[in-house]
Amino acid sequence: MAILETISSIDTSPRHPIRLVANRTGLTVDLIRAWEKRYQVVEPARSDTQRRLYSDYDIERLRLIRIAKQAGRRLADIATLPLESLRDVVSEESRYGETREAPEVHRPSWSTFPEDEASAETLDAMLYAIQTMDQHRFDQLLQENLVKHSLPAFLEKTLAPLLSEIGEATRSGGMRIAHEHMATAHLRTFLGALRFRETFTGTEPRIVITTPTGQLHELGALMVAALVSIDGWMPVYLGPNTPADEIAACVQQCSARAVSLSLTYPADDPRIPTELARLKSQLDEKVTVFVGGAAASVHGDLIHRLGLQAPTSLKELRDHLQQLRDLAYQRKVS
Repeated sequence: MAILETISSIDTSPRHPIRLVANRTGLTVDLIRAWEKRYQVVEPARSDTQRRLYSDYDIERLRLIRIAKQAGRRLADIATLPLESLRDVVSEESRYGETREAPEVHRPSWSTFPEDEASAETLDAMLYAIQTMDQHRFDQLLQENLVKHSLPAFLEKTLAPLLSEIGEATRSGGMRIAHEHMATAHLRTFLGALRFRETFTGTEPRIVITTPTGQLHELGALMVAALVSIDGWMPVYLGPNTPADEIAACVQQCSARAVSLSLTYPADDPRIPTELARLKSQLDEKVTVFVGGAAASVHGDLIHRLGLQAPTSLKELRDHLQQLRDLAYQRKVS
């Protein structure tokens, strides 16, 4: 009864600007807006000048949600809970302390949802910029986070989860196709520029990077093209939707040592088994073929049967490529 009385006494009149709310809750302005848009955690009023205004009740909700999320709760599970339930959740977590582990969340190949709060906030801020069609802010967030991290960390901890979330939101109806197209256009330009940050001498081993016939989503492939260039490989990027015969011809003409294919959507495309088998049959056995992306696991048995490699992370891909370079060097000096 005392708790209910305390809750009912919280002021619900909207009077606080968003920056004050950010200071009192420990959340960023971008994150508050993202949570409003995606999860409806609070519904701020609007002033005459259309500024967001929040109540003490809103601030308390946001504060409790932040604490519960830091303890390992999924935002989707707690976003719509009433205030008294949120307090119960936070009270329960405080009793368990740090002994409780957050539940494991399955994510597609080459993508892991950020475990740390800062990365999760970055992801939510980027998704909010996409959903509000704020192209300038989206570009700004990309550049800011590239500066904060090494390129491999940026690709694996920021961009890979972002691509996964965009794809899932589009398929579930949480984003419109227009949102996905806007994000794709900006990311294509951004990742394309990253491919040429390194200086090439022409002596680097080559890797052909593309997606097979029917696979039109190329951002995962562009990520790989940007990544391998920092490890001493020359990416030969063919864009998406490339037939097996053309990939094989490119490998032969460029004397490429490896191929990287990205499988994303549709995962059950009936052309994939044929294209993978046809490509493998036309390549020299010394050419290593890597298959990654959200749909790679669907074809795991086929990939194994054909003797292709299926790295489960960008780091694992880099490790495989380093092993190829080491093996080639050993053969050269022996």
